[in-house]
Amino acid sequence: MEIEKGAQYTLSRLVKYVVIVIGVLIGLQMLGVNLSILAFLGGLLGVGIGFGLQNVFLNFACGLILLFEKPIKVGDLLELNGTLGKVKDIGFRASLLETPDNETLVVPNSNLVTNEIKNLSHGENTDLRIHVPIGVAYGTDIDQVRKILLDIVEDEENVLKDHPAKVVFKEHGDSALGFDLRVWISTPGDRVEVKNSIREKIDREFNEQDIEMPYPTRDVYLFKGEGEEGAQEVEQLA
Repeated sequence: MEIEKGAQYTLSRLVKYVVIVIGVLIGLQMLGVNLSILAFLGGLLGVGIGFGLQNVFLNFACGLILLFEKPIKVGDLLELNGTLGKVKDIGFRASLLETPDNETLVVPNSNLVTNEIKNLSHGENTDLRIHVPIGVAYGTDIDQVRKILLDIVEDEENVLKDHPAKVVFKEHGDSALGFDLRVWISTPGDRVEVKNSIREKIDREFNEQDIEMPYPTRDVYLFKGEGEEGAQEVEQLA
């Protein structure tokens, strides 16, 4: 028969076990052994198998939920534990996700139902806002930074122009002024490429405009012993 090799192996093993069990039962009956005790043992074995397969039954039930409620459909782009994956198939026990690296993730259905999953392409509207954090040195002109970032976004092809980009001044950090560039894209799968393109342009433009993106620094003060005045020079540690 034209059967896949994996299915051939599984089928042959099942047939082997069935033949062995039937042969053992026939042999015991021919020896006059009372088989009612085997029915009792079989019941206990069935209970044990039920406990052992409870995760399988849970994944089966979750597979039915996915198929009927359809919170996740084939073709959706998911983010699972920081990994992007496109849904290739939803089975009764597990679902298959294809990553951008052409890897296939086999995810139990219970993980897709009980855990928090980001569905980046759920529904008809697939517009997605992405965030690009930037830090610049203290003393930098805030208006200049904002203008540079907005000009970069204006020239970016994959950024939606009908959703205005925003530059948010988030914080006075330990060693930098923190900004958050927020833009919209129409294809969630382009998120990594768009962020990469924007960061490259930011680095290039900041270098041309002599805008510093500093490393974290710490000031360490070394004081002399008790009774002595003054302090040693401050040592800058990067």
